[in-house]
Amino acid sequence: MDGALVGRRIWLHRWLGQAGRRATLAHELVHLERGRPVGDARGRRREERVVEQIAARRLVSLDALVDAVRWCGTESLAELAEHLWVDVTAVRARLTALTELERRVVEAAIEANAENESDAP
Repeated sequence: MDGALVGRRIWLHRWLGQAGRRATLAHELVHLERGRPVGDARGRRREERVVEQIAARRLVSLDALVDAVRWCGTESLAELAEHLWVDVTAVRARLTALTELERRVVEAAIEANAENESDAP
C-alpha cells in the first residue's frame, strides 16, 4: 500500500518518488470524495478500479497520453509512466478506461509512430 486515507487525512509512504506521490495522492483524493466503499470484496474491488480510472483520467489528459505514445511508443508502460509523471498503475488504468473516441485518437498516434519509424533511414 502506497498511501492510506485515515479519516480525512491522506498518508503517503515516504519512499514514494514524485510520480508515485502524484498518483497515490490523486487516488486517495478520489476515495475521499467518493467515501469509503461498502459491500462485499467484489464490490470493493470494483470501486477500487473506478477510483483508479478517475484518478488516472485527472492526471493524464488525452493530449498528454497521445504525446507520450508518440514519444515513447507503447512497448513499455513504465516508460509511458515516467514520461507522464505517474506510476504504471495510473497508465494502465488510463489506457483501460479509454472511450471509443479516445481509443481511436491513441491508435492514430500509434499508427503515425509506426509510419515514422518505417520512414527512418
